[in-house]
Amino acid sequence: MPKNQPLTPDFLEEEVTIRGITYHLRELSIGEYDDLVTKATKKIVNPITGEDVETIDNSVLLKMMVLKCSFDPKITAEALASFPMRVVLKLNTTVNKMHYGDEPESKKPETADTDEETPKGNA
Repeated sequence: MPKNQPLTPDFLEEEVTIRGITYHLRELSIGEYDDLVTKATKKIVNPITGEDVETIDNSVLLKMMVLKCSFDPKITAEALASFPMRVVLKLNTTVNKMHYGDEPESKKPETADTDEETPKGNA
């Protein structure tokens, strides 16, 4: 009977080369992501109802995700603010795919060949 595959704590890592610089990015844990969502959430007044509502500033969230994901080189807020727009868009796209894309399907491990012969039918 096949054993269930254990869940692994492995995080996706991506490298993307933009204008000659290779950036290494690591997938966030759900705890790290939740913390950034909390930081990107603000209260605003609904102009129609006058009620206070919470809203996530997705632009701020994505910038914080890029900063948190980068590790080699580590991107600072000051550096990110000075990057050309298309460089930031490529980093944003990579981080979005890492966190909001489908989980890649993995193939089942192939069984090892054994010395036993395959039974032959009546031929």
